Amino acid sequence: MKKLLTASTVVLGTLAGAALAEYPDDKPITFVVPYGAGGGFDTIVRTFAPALEEALDATVVPENIKGASGTRGGQSVARAEPDGYTIGIYNIPGLTVAETLDRDIGFSLQDVSWIANLAASKYGIAVKGDSEIQSVQDLCDLGRPIKLSDTGKDSTSSITAVIAFQIIGCDITNITGYGGSNDTMIAVMRGEVDATLKPLTSLAKYTETDDLRMIVTLTDEPVLEGVPTTTDLGYPELAKFGLNRVVGGPPGLSDEVVETLSAGFKTAIESDAIQEWADGTGTELNYMGPEETRQMMDDLSSFYLQYKDLLQ
Repeated sequence: MKKLLTASTVVLGTLAGAALAEYPDDKPITFVVPYGAGGGFDTIVRTFAPALEEALDATVVPENIKGASGTRGGQSVARAEPDGYTIGIYNIPGLTVAETLDRDIGFSLQDVSWIANLAASKYGIAVKGDSEIQSVQDLCDLGRPIKLSDTGKDSTSSITAVIAFQIIGCDITNITGYGGSNDTMIAVMRGEVDATLKPLTSLAKYTETDDLRMIVTLTDEPVLEGVPTTTDLGYPELAKFGLNRVVGGPPGLSDEVVETLSAGFKTAIESDAIQEWADGTGTELNYMGPEETRQMMDDLSSFYLQYKDLLQ
């Protein structure tokens, strides 16, 4: 009997291994970007796609499904078959806050099969390169609500802006509806708004060309020479806010597929190509596996719950 059980175990293990080995096969993996082309989320997906292809020996196809503050892309992933061939990147904690405020985003974050956290970004506030505005105080002294550009009210940057300027004590008007973070920054350069609050990595490509100028970073430590931090200005709590770029799949994705994808992203992050890209763009890579990512999601829900009344 013992020999029979051992043989059965070997057979079952072989079959399980064969089933796992079939994923991924020759079917392409769709990687959904919930915003338009050119923004931070689009950039990171298109940068990771070749490295993920190499790690998984598969074809990875980015697909932009923009709209509704990033929720339309998430809805598309939620409706997909849980076979590992549709995954997406999520704007966290933007969607976390939306759920905290009891808004209907068309799917539940609790049901997402979390795969990995790829990167974390801190924020900065930037104005037009030749603007007369030199500081946050100058923004507050405009004599009217500060006009900021954003994709939607549930985006992480929009939520951070609402909280940050409430703490600072200045009124703002969020001009939303832009297709992606790239469009929100171009809006500043066109003079459509006074400023924008965006991830430092997104702002860098325009601050380096002097089309935009950083006036403050939401950090504890200085990031750019001559640019103060919100901690310097007396608002240390603002350094706690940031943006996570998190990958997930449809509800019901098997543990085996989740682990395969997660391992693929870990290998991609450790590749020379991704490391060089991160160093060149100032991107803060912050890999977390499935369990850590799920725990982070729970922690963020608790953190933003304290701001529920303010955001409402």
